[in-house]
Amino acid sequence: MLKIKEVLLKFIANINDYLLLLMALIIIFGAAVYYLYALNWWGTIIALILTMAVFLIILKYFFQGQSGEIIKKGLIFNKKNFIYLLFYGLFYLIMFFLLIKGASDRALISPWQVIDNRFFVYYLISSLLLIFLLIQKKIGSTWKLGLLSLHYFLSLAVAVLVYKIGYGFDPFIHQATMELIDQKGLVTPKPPYYLGEYSLIIILHKISGLAIYWLNKLLVPLTTALFLPLAIYKLLSTGNEQENSIPKFLSILFLLALTFSPFIVTTPQNLSYLFLLLAVLLGYGNTKLTWILIISLATLAIHPLTGLPALAWTAWLVVKKYQTNLKKIWQKILLTLILIVNSLAIPLALFLVGGADIKKISWGGNLIIEPLKNIFTNLSSAGQETWLLNFVYFFYYNYNLFLLIIIIASLIYFWRKFYSSKIFSAGRGLFWLVISLLVAYILSSQIRFNDLINYEQSNYANRLLVIIIIFCLPLVILAFHQLIKKIWQQNKLIQIIWLIIGLALITTALYVSYPRFDKYFNSRGYSTSRTDLEAVRLIDQKAQQSYLVLANQQVAVAALWELGFDHYYPTDNGLIYFYPIPTGGPLYQYYLDMVYKKPDQSIMKKALDLVGVDEGYLVINKYWHQSGQIINEAKLLANDWLTINNGEIYIFRYHR
Repeated sequence: MLKIKEVLLKFIANINDYLLLLMALIIIFGAAVYYLYALNWWGTIIALILTMAVFLIILKYFFQGQSGEIIKKGLIFNKKNFIYLLFYGLFYLIMFFLLIKGASDRALISPWQVIDNRFFVYYLISSLLLIFLLIQKKIGSTWKLGLLSLHYFLSLAVAVLVYKIGYGFDPFIHQATMELIDQKGLVTPKPPYYLGEYSLIIILHKISGLAIYWLNKLLVPLTTALFLPLAIYKLLSTGNEQENSIPKFLSILFLLALTFSPFIVTTPQNLSYLFLLLAVLLGYGNTKLTWILIISLATLAIHPLTGLPALAWTAWLVVKKYQTNLKKIWQKILLTLILIVNSLAIPLALFLVGGADIKKISWGGNLIIEPLKNIFTNLSSAGQETWLLNFVYFFYYNYNLFLLIIIIASLIYFWRKFYSSKIFSAGRGLFWLVISLLVAYILSSQIRFNDLINYEQSNYANRLLVIIIIFCLPLVILAFHQLIKKIWQQNKLIQIIWLIIGLALITTALYVSYPRFDKYFNSRGYSTSRTDLEAVRLIDQKAQQSYLVLANQQVAVAALWELGFDHYYPTDNGLIYFYPIPTGGPLYQYYLDMVYKKPDQSIMKKALDLVGVDEGYLVINKYWHQSGQIINEAKLLANDWLTINNGEIYIFRYHR
């Protein structure tokens, strides 16, 4: 009985590590099984058998159990603090109620349009209550980490709860793809990317019965809240287990001030960012190489753009571990090889994905300079509205500069530590990998993609800037922790001043991490609405033959939601979906011609000729720029038209 109790306690204590390991293994084996076979029930069973076999081997021979020690030592809770915990829980529930109450299926620019403004007051108060709980010595680390995870989840789940249909553009495409894989077992062609997220969600769906829709919405916000606070705590505890832990917990909370946009919505790219961040944090914190390798392989299975740097990081850690067995010359050769591969792998991969056409490489500084120029061109002191908005947008406009200063200061702070020894270290690895990724960014920024619209050409290269920031984050976190330790040693007045600044920053970060529509800023992008879905259904009912539709991207993804992928036309340019997806495709250009030039029969005829059909529709949302003028012209030029929901959407029919 005692042994069973010990085993159970060990399982509970290490459950966070178990979940991360299981998730990573499902991603790896699920992606492999899908790529080589399919993810029907047989494929799911094979992936799960492989996952459990490797999971048990790792538990027996490679399990570190670091989290277990943290958890077991942190289960104490002084009952005198229960009233504060109760108040925190009360405010937490109120905030959730406000988010659910504001949930909408309308076309929204920002979630803040439908959320009661008191939400920010409650968020501020709950953060203050959380700080009070974090500084209590008689509350264990387990409770504190649990509360931090809850706070992280609330911060990350606003879009999940408010947008009833969904937030963004890419999640709809990925969801439609996963629904098709779930039905048929596979889709062809099988690309060597995204498979990690697809396999994880589909396998969880098959074994749990949970809807792909909810798994797709919750995956990144929930896993970030579950794994990131503990990973940061492990990093801060490396070699400092006996140190006062209060600044560590405060550091985890106030790191929310860095903003967290990549983790509010589930896409393969965002999930790969999370796994890369976990690999970097845990690797710097001396977690066993087996774990780092598994997390890095999972990152590669989710998205190669992020996975390749993760493998470079793992390779550096391997050299670091076995450096005493290597001669100096071999250390230098391996280091140089890792950096060269890390510099060239992503540009080469993007070049191949882009068609391996040398003509698509255009050397010039504009694509490199533009993102860097944004650091300085958006600088502003605000100062035209209320003091509250002025503070928010002073933070927002200068955020890139603030972040750059923080990163440079962190690198300088740890410079001596990197080079205090001639041996390889994790810190030196981070530094040199960042340099190699900067080279990769410069090379990648020269590649153009035919299937992307002009303003999206730099998207892939710009993702490397996010990856660079992720590699810098351990040093930023450690420097941040040093600052909070210094503040913690000051008198009460100084602590209170910094407390006010910190609370203001994390509340501001919450606001600016989501799309906004206020007197300073208009995020412009609308969400897919119930009316968009109705328009898609109505067109499909009214169509008398095969047809195409010219519409904006949110109506297009509504078509994926309603009708799936079974609507492609063969053309000389390959298969083309009957709504404008992707936005860089020819149909979207015809849509832009219709709305920015003239909604003319001649333009629609070109689109009809492209796919070989005789019936086409133009959809104009009321919120589109100059929609009134476009609608009036289209009424005269189209064969017939109708409207939905008191003019929210106009549908115009064209035929030969």
